[in-house]
Amino acid sequence: MTQSQQQALNIVGAVDAIRNAENVLMAQINATADMLAAIKLNQAYQHLDSVLGQILHLQNTTDDQIFASAAASIKGQTTALQSDEHTIQGLINDVGTAKKVIGYVGQALGFISKLC
Repeated sequence: MTQSQQQALNIVGAVDAIRNAENVLMAQINATADMLAAIKLNQAYQHLDSVLGQILHLQNTTDDQIFASAAASIKGQTTALQSDEHTIQGLINDVGTAKKVIGYVGQALGFISKLC
């Protein structure tokens, strides 16, 4: 497998994991009666969506130098995504659902870490 093919798989994996996390988060946002929790979950959702947009932009980049710069920028956000994991864990009451979201974010982090 070429490096380009591996990068494409990493991007697709990150996109899939983030979309899955967003789907679960949106269901939690819609289901909660706690407005403050909904706002905080929405903030985590918006951050994930921002990273998703950056990854999708990266996917369409054909210039190697721009790709490397954009990948480095996305990798730089891993600490914030890890922080979001902790926030989400504290806001979702159902442990199984929280683990599901955190698992998806963890998968995305794994794929992001492999970007060149």
